[in-house]
Amino acid sequence: MALEREKIYECEVRRRRVKQGGGYESYWKVKTVAAALSDGDTEFRCKDCFGAVKVLGKNSKTGEAPYVEHKVALDSAYCVNGLIFRASTDGRAARLSPNPVE
Repeated sequence: MALEREKIYECEVRRRRVKQGGGYESYWKVKTVAAALSDGDTEFRCKDCFGAVKVLGKNSKTGEAPYVEHKVALDSAYCVNGLIFRASTDGRAARLSPNPVE
């Protein structure tokens, strides 16, 4: 039996914009992982729980789209997109990551 992987195809990426008073401010924008990689984005987080994610499938030989998965199992256990959360049967409620990427 193959190990099922958590595959999330949309995430948030850190962007910068010019502030009205001068300088820059950062903000998070939802993008597909494929679009973020083609745009050269380097900072990612989960769009639902704001937890840390790692990018996988960038160099897939099978033609599969790139995706992200949670770095921390606790984030996956309480995120609506998390594999552990979706497989749970204990009626747990979704919540934000205890260590969000700011």
